[in-house]
Amino acid sequence: VVLKKDIKTGLDIFSDILLNPVFPEEEVERKKKEVIGAIISDKDDPGSVTSKAFYKAVFKNHPYGIPGEGDEESVEKISRDDIVKFFNTYYRPQNTIIAVVGDVNLKEAVTLIETYFKSWKKAEISFPTIPSAGKVEKKESVLIDRDLTQANILLGHVGISRDNPDFYAVHVMNYILGGGGFSSRLTKEIRDNKGLAYSVHSGFDINKYPGAFTVSIQTKNETTQVAVDGILAELKRIREEQVSDEELNDATSYLTGSFPLKLDTNSKISNYLVFIEFYNLGLDYFDAYIKKIEAVTKDDIIRVAKKYIDPENYVFVAVAKQKDAGLKELE
Repeated sequence: VVLKKDIKTGLDIFSDILLNPVFPEEEVERKKKEVIGAIISDKDDPGSVTSKAFYKAVFKNHPYGIPGEGDEESVEKISRDDIVKFFNTYYRPQNTIIAVVGDVNLKEAVTLIETYFKSWKKAEISFPTIPSAGKVEKKESVLIDRDLTQANILLGHVGISRDNPDFYAVHVMNYILGGGGFSSRLTKEIRDNKGLAYSVHSGFDINKYPGAFTVSIQTKNETTQVAVDGILAELKRIREEQVSDEELNDATSYLTGSFPLKLDTNSKISNYLVFIEFYNLGLDYFDAYIKKIEAVTKDDIIRVAKKYIDPENYVFVAVAKQKDAGLKELE
């Protein structure tokens, strides 16, 4: 982000960083130590332990099952040569999206980009083949014992990708189920009615490939099973009972009404433009999003709930004092 009067200086610095990276050996080693330190620290964080165990169980050897930061062994093996090779392979103009937002017209923006990045050469890129993530086809539990007063829980399975035509219906359905904060069904049942947790949340990881559907909650060890039973009951209910007019209207009103807040700064707009281009959503997306959310019906909600939520086949991870939680391995 730069002032318009500084745009040439900003692009001069930015293009130099991108086109002439140095990757000093000492900086590589410093960063490796920093990352390894964070990985070690995460082992004492119940939320991180829960998340890593969940994604490993759901996605197995798929890239989504591997922590983005790696592990101690893999990070330690990274050399400066590895980084340079990766950079030179994938950081190419045909693999790049540039968004410019601000007090600059199209002609000016194109001229600036062409001027500062004209020496950036294309090169053939061979992308690795990404295997499909297999469906979760049974109940599977991962119970990790820790001396905690509260259980950290994740429950879910493989969800959808961003290019799924049901994305908008799933988005609305999830808002009603557990993505809508204090107004969601899960919150009303688990928090308000049963008093089992301060917050409970459901969500779909939206990526290029199908990500995870998750329900997350923290509750007392002793109420873990009751909380899980309550979650599963709500997963079944949204598949079997139509949502009310009020629930649908509240969801669509919030999702459309809050959308402009994602575009209230130049930085947010530029990030969104890159997102739109990456997922090939079309430059009419800002209008199309509103229309497609408003077009979702109650029949759509129950249809996608039945298709993309499975309360019979899922991975369940609980990091808790297992003696107090009293959980049993699922079969």
